[in-house]
Amino acid sequence: MSAHDGVWPAWMPRLILIPRECPSCASHKFKHAELRRFDGLLAMFALKPVRCMFCWRRYYWFTLRSRDAE
Repeated sequence: MSAHDGVWPAWMPRLILIPRECPSCASHKFKHAELRRFDGLLAMFALKPVRCMFCWRRYYWFTLRSRDAE
């Protein structure tokens, strides 16, 4: 069973790995997402919140750079 075949729990953050492509619409354009309650905790694991600019779904991806450096 593929990871895309099952239903992803709503409480669990969705991760985007390489290539950085939206799993829903195949877009490559993302922007910074608004911060939520546990984003500070997830930042300790180098996870950055992003939002797809086409379908507006929220994801996380790994980053080694801070948000201010971009």
